[in-house]
Amino acid sequence: MPKPKIKKIRGSRTCGSGSHKNNSRGRGCRGGSGNAGMFKHKYIKAIKEGYDIGKYGFNRPKAVRSDLKAIKAVKETLRELKNEGKLDDYTYRYLYSRPELNVGELSYIIDRLVELGLASKEGDVYSVNLDELGYSKLLGTGVVDKAIKVTVFKATPKAVEKIEAAGGSVETL
Repeated sequence: MPKPKIKKIRGSRTCGSGSHKNNSRGRGCRGGSGNAGMFKHKYIKAIKEGYDIGKYGFNRPKAVRSDLKAIKAVKETLRELKNEGKLDDYTYRYLYSRPELNVGELSYIIDRLVELGLASKEGDVYSVNLDELGYSKLLGTGVVDKAIKVTVFKATPKAVEKIEAAGGSVETL
């Protein structure tokens, strides 16, 4: 059988726990638990505890970012070469999926580029102009097992080191 006090308050809105906001949780009117309201009704507490208030950081629009412009230029150049018939489907897909070219990838595809007429071979040395393919920078990841003479706008020091170790050279524009 319930206690007499409980019986007496059944049917009331709050069942004896005061204001309807408190709901007898035993914490009073604190305005939320944890960090709720930290930049609203608990603003002074946030300042005292040293929280950074406001937004920070900035993302440049895609239309302005230079790296995305370069990727777009590479893809456009490759598309034009394919439409002119200078690139076959395999080479087009291979290069299109790589917005930046590494020395290992160049070493892998150089024979295909010679077949298509986009590179040349004189003896054991391959010559390729990456600017004609739309690439402005050569990166240094991968293994170079062929002597390649590369003409490119920019090349990383690691890329230059690997190509020269294989007997090739890098000419920057």
